[in-house]
Formats: sequence, structure tokens, C-alpha cells
Amino acid sequence: MVGAGHPEIPQAEPPQADAGADAEAGVCGLGFDPRLHPEHDPVASQLPGTDKAISYRNALKEALIDIDPRAHRAMIEELQASGVPMQTLAIHLFSPVAARLGDQWCDDEIDFMLVAVASTRLSMIINHLSHLSIQRTQSQDDRPVRRVLLARTGKAAHTIGVAIVASCFREMGWVVDGGVDTELDDTIHKRLSNTPYHLLGISVGQVDQVEECTRTIRRIHATPSPRRLKIAVGGPAVLANPDAFNRIGADIVAQSALQVVSYADSIRA
Repeated sequence: MVGAGHPEIPQAEPPQADAGADAEAGVCGLGFDPRLHPEHDPVASQLPGTDKAISYRNALKEALIDIDPRAHRAMIEELQASGVPMQTLAIHLFSPVAARLGDQWCDDEIDFMLVAVASTRLSMIINHLSHLSIQRTQSQDDRPVRRVLLARTGKAAHTIGVAIVASCFREMGWVVDGGVDTELDDTIHKRLSNTPYHLLGISVGQVDQVEECTRTIRRIHATPSPRRLKIAVGGPAVLANPDAFNRIGADIVAQSALQVVSYADSIRA
């Protein structure tokens, strides 16, 4: 919007869909990139409304970078009316679109201003639809209460992944505390001692924070507790180097929202 108000400044053309860039093979040894194409995962492909969620990818991406804010507002209404479950939208729509925008930024196909605006709008869409999902969940029959605490390391600047995971947990009926504004510090241990959480989810921003995560996990395991807290780590650093986190004491090293929620679904209240 700032750029549109200053025609004297050369503006980057809005990025066009690039099918070739999406056809990355051999990622993680799977033959496909699970960030961009989770539909090739046999578990993810069984989520209700998968095809419909996938059909919104191009439209959502265009709405996020459109100068006119009415485009992403209309997308909220359309997704709300679609009836696609929040978990399906998170895994098959929001995560791939966020990953695609990130790739285009790294490849200099899209400028920082567009990415910043798109990220803010995507967070707004996720939060809005997640709030509606909470209301629907509360109207369902009573289910055992399970609690998750979500936190991020201090250098985890990319927080959309945390918001996506939080939205999945809420739709699954979990009580979600923490989130994008909760950092991995001493207050985490106070919260864990005061509330019987079933799962702690940590989003790690940089690989050099593996020691920080290790110390936190060891401290948690050394603290007496009526139940053994399960711990999941994920985030940009895990995507960049998952092997660095395999021996830090976490119960799961997750490279996608799907892996986190699939593991969490096995945790009993």
C-alpha cells in the first residue's frame, strides 16, 4: 500500500505461480516437499476437505499480496463458509502458502514489504477462523481436557507456524496456553509447575539454540511432576537441521504441523 502511494518508486511485479518451483523432488528422501505438498502424505491426504483446501492455495496467496485489503477479507468469509475443518486448512492451505511465500522471499522473487504484509494478513485469517473453531468445539459433547503450552525461543521471529499449530490444537479440543508471544524462559517453568500440562511445544528459530532447548528439557525432566510431560520441538531450526535435535530429550522432533497433531492425538488426558 505504501508502494502504491509512491508511483515514482519502481515496484516489483506481483509474483506469478511457478509450477516448476513447486515440482521439487527428493526433499527429505520422500520424492516431494512435505511443506509445499502435504497432500502426498498418506495420513494428511485422509483429512476431510483436503481437495477443497488445496483448491484455495492460489487464491489465498494472491489475496495475501493484493494491495486491496478487501481481497483477504473476502477470503476469510469464503473459508468460513467452506465448511473445511480448521486442521485441514492449517495443514493443506495455510502451511503450504506460508512455505511458498518464504521460498519466494529467499529466492528474491518477492520483496520484504509484500512478505511482511502477507504474513500479517495470514496471521489475521488464522486467528479469526481459529476463534470460530473454538466456538464450534465448545458446543460439542464433553471430551477429556488436555492442555498444551506453546512457546518459542527468543530468536524465533517466524511465528506463523506457532499460530497454525495452536489452531489445530484448539479444534482438537485442547486447552491452548502460550503461543507466539511466549518465549522460552524461566516463566515457562513456573507455568509448568502451576498447571498440569500434557504437552509442551517449542518452536526453535535458529540451530545454535539447540543447547538452550537441551537445558530447558533437562530441567523439566529433573523437576518432580505428577505426570511425565511430553515435549515436542519444531520450527525453522528443526526444518533446517532435524538431526541436531534428535538427542536433546524431546519426545518428538516435528518437521510439520501434521506430525505434531498426529503425535498429540495419541496423548491421553
